[in-house]
Amino acid sequence: MRRSITYWGAKKRLNLLTTFREDVIGYFETAHWDMYSDQWEGNEGAPELRQQINEHMRAVDAALHFVGISTEVDYAPPAATGGLAGRIALLDHLFDLPKLGVPLDNLVDSLDRAIGIYRSWLPGLRWRVFNPFYWMGWGLTLIAEIPFRILGAAGFDAPKIEGSFWGKLVKAVIQMVTALGAVLGVLEKLDLLDPVVSAVHKLLRI
Repeated sequence: MRRSITYWGAKKRLNLLTTFREDVIGYFETAHWDMYSDQWEGNEGAPELRQQINEHMRAVDAALHFVGISTEVDYAPPAATGGLAGRIALLDHLFDLPKLGVPLDNLVDSLDRAIGIYRSWLPGLRWRVFNPFYWMGWGLTLIAEIPFRILGAAGFDAPKIEGSFWGKLVKAVIQMVTALGAVLGVLEKLDLLDPVVSAVHKLLRI
């Protein structure tokens, strides 16, 4: 299921992931891992790329997590070096991949999957921008969440309360009342409220 995100948010994350992918590949092409000194030997431009990669790493991790893409893999150290086997996060160990003997393609594949998901979302999210009903629904949802945000700020378990039957019922009632109030307000501005109320009264008498 697609989680809540705006067109601009998805576009921003798509650009972030695309740029990050280019920076990572560029760094591995520019810098050289010296297996004897066990460290990177960077050519011109490598330090700047590494800085950009480090600055964007947490945002990239959040963008990957948002679409359910994990960079964790099962890792078994080479027999020649030894060490403990287990799961490692490729993003966290990006600059250690040559030392660990893990191909960069493993991380690039995860980035490509996330890029594909965000790119596939853009057409639908672009349509939402011009869909007034989407913004109405978004506004009603935001208003209905206000009481739970207050409870959360007061120290209560807001997500649990909001996800309960009574919590969902309260949200539905708030949304219905808010929507009805908005409709009545529009009708009043258009001088249509009295005719509509009169028509409803006549309908209920039938």
